[in-house]
Formats: sequence, C-alpha cells, structure tokens
Amino acid sequence: MNSQNTSNLSRPYFQNLNGLRAIGALSVFLFHAFLLGNEIWGDFYQLKYFQMAVQVFSKGNYGVSLFFVLSGFLITYLLLHEAKSKGSINVFGFFMRRLLRIWPVYFIVVGFGFLLYPHLPYGIETTNSGWMYAFFLSNIEEIRNGYRDAVNLLTITWSVSIEEQFYMAWVALMALFPFMRKAIGFLPYLLILAVSSVIFRWFYADNFNTLYYHTFAVMSDLALGGIAAYACFHWDFQKHISNVPKWLNLLIYILGIGLILATRKVFVGDLIVIEKLILGFFFVYVILDQTFGTRSFFKADKVPFLFKLGTVSYGFYMYHCIVIFYVQQLFKEMGWTENPVWFVIFFLVSLVLTAIISDVSYRFIENPILKLKKRFN
Repeated sequence: MNSQNTSNLSRPYFQNLNGLRAIGALSVFLFHAFLLGNEIWGDFYQLKYFQMAVQVFSKGNYGVSLFFVLSGFLITYLLLHEAKSKGSINVFGFFMRRLLRIWPVYFIVVGFGFLLYPHLPYGIETTNSGWMYAFFLSNIEEIRNGYRDAVNLLTITWSVSIEEQFYMAWVALMALFPFMRKAIGFLPYLLILAVSSVIFRWFYADNFNTLYYHTFAVMSDLALGGIAAYACFHWDFQKHISNVPKWLNLLIYILGIGLILATRKVFVGDLIVIEKLILGFFFVYVILDQTFGTRSFFKADKVPFLFKLGTVSYGFYMYHCIVIFYVQQLFKEMGWTENPVWFVIFFLVSLVLTAIISDVSYRFIENPILKLKKRFN
C-alpha cells in the first residue's frame, strides 16, 4: 500500500495480507492435522522422524497469534483512516461491517456443533454452554469447561470470540466517548491493553489454559498490531521498514521462526509472561515488511495459491477441524492408519476438502453477505 492513500476517501488496500492470512490458516491446519485425534494412528506416529515433524508442526498454533496481530493492525488503521478522511467514525457502520464478516461463518460452525453434529454418525452432545457461544464467549467457556468437553471442532471458535470482543470494545468506547470517534485516545488505549495483558499473564503464569485462551492473556497481540498501525499512520514508521537490507530482513525472519520453534526452551519460568509480547513484535515486523518492505526476500501474495487461499482463509480456518475429524473417522473405519503413506493421503484429502468447502462457503454464503458492507461505509 502507498502511504499517500491515507489522505483521500478511497479505502486503503494492503498488499500481501491475503498471503499472510493463508500462512496463518495453513499453520493452524498443520497443527490440528498432526495433533487432533492423533491416537488413531499406528506405531509409525511414534517413530523419531515423525515425532520431529510433530514437534515442528505443533508450533502451528502461533498462526492464531499472527491473525490477532494482523487484525489489530488492519482494524486500527482502517479506523484511523475513516476518522481522517470522513471527520468521524461511523460506529454503527463499523459494527455492521464486522457483523457481516464474522457472524455468518461463526454461527454456521456453532450451529453445526450444537444442533447438527450430535445427530450425525460419530456425533456426541457437547457439554458447553450455548449461551456462552452465542455471546462470543467461547474462549472463556473453553477455560471453564473445555477440558470436560470432547467436541473439539467447537474449540476453533475461541479466537474468533476474542476478535469479536476486541471489536465490541471499540464499539463501546466510540459510542461512550465522542472523542474516540475522532480517533483521539487510540494510542493510550492500545498501550494500556498491551501492558495490562502482560500483567495479566504474570498473575496467571502457571495456568496454561488461561494463558492460551483468555482474552486478556492474548490481547497484547491485537494491541501491538494496533500500535503498529498508529505508528505507520501518524509517524510514517513504515519508512524505517521499507529500506531494511535484504540480508537483515532474511535474518529477522530466520531468528523469528527459530524463536517460535524454540518457545518451550526459551520462554520457560517467568519468561512465559513476555512470550506473546516478543513474538508479537516479530509478527508486527512480518506484517510491515510484507506491506511496506521494498527489499523483502519474498512477498506472500506472490507465492502460488496463497493469495487465493487468503481470500477464503476465514472459512478455511473455521471449517478445517470438522473436515479433519470426519476424514479421520473414514480412515479409521477403513483401517488406513498403520502406514505413514496413509497419513500423507489423509493430510492431502483434508487439505483439499477444506479448501473446496471454504471456496463454496465464500462464493455462496460469505461473499453475497459481504457485498452488503458497502451500505455501511
């Protein structure tokens, strides 16, 4: 995106964010493909080389953190742009645009898990609270009841609930405080969120579920993305990113990915408190480099199929656990679980089916609904 776009009425467009969304969705898919329901696989799963692959792909859950930072960056930048270009932020319009984007697929998955899944083959009743899911509190319900509930396909909604809570906090603040509709006070609010998140993690450092699922434990990701957007919008921080030498750019990526792979060895003891903060800074760099960098060693949208997958990444993210579950059941029933070749086939079948379902969802459900967003600009 060009920085000069911020002063006119055209909606800012950021290149390579579609590709980053695809990378985040694929990372989470890999995480679940290797770890979800892994008890069905034969002895090969315990072999050293396979366990090495499991260890690597078990870090795929950090794709969720990338999503959070990306959401914080994009939403904050767009709000800043709207306030500057139109003089004030349309709070109802913002709420409706988020509703049209998030709610349809979210409630398709929630409705499937609560209403349809129990009556299908292999289905069971969830013990989760439907009200908690209805009000986008599934992350809190996961902390409270998730360890007792076997319906794993509903767990995927926890991150969407946190994003929706983040958006609703913006709505509440802008509705209550007129100066927020002028984009005044954004930076202090985001800084408070980031600091509060670190303090919260310090208090719950020994509680894994809370550190992983709680809104305040992960809010630093969204806040860091927002702070980065503010820095780019007001201080032209992107200029410092655009001319990073290619060798240094590559080194930062290598160090960041290496840090993700080594999290269990690096962020131990009290250091777990700052894990989100440190990795969040890395994801901020990735987003700014992909968007503004002129010497990047790669651009995500240029990678074959990533741009297309990024377009349907929300559905891909939300549907993939359902697909993985049913493909696993098929392979289990057919006895195709004792050979690593079958695992590769399972992986590819799950990947392709999820992509197809996501594309159908986007074409016939999401995109027609998204076209309504123009009414709320």
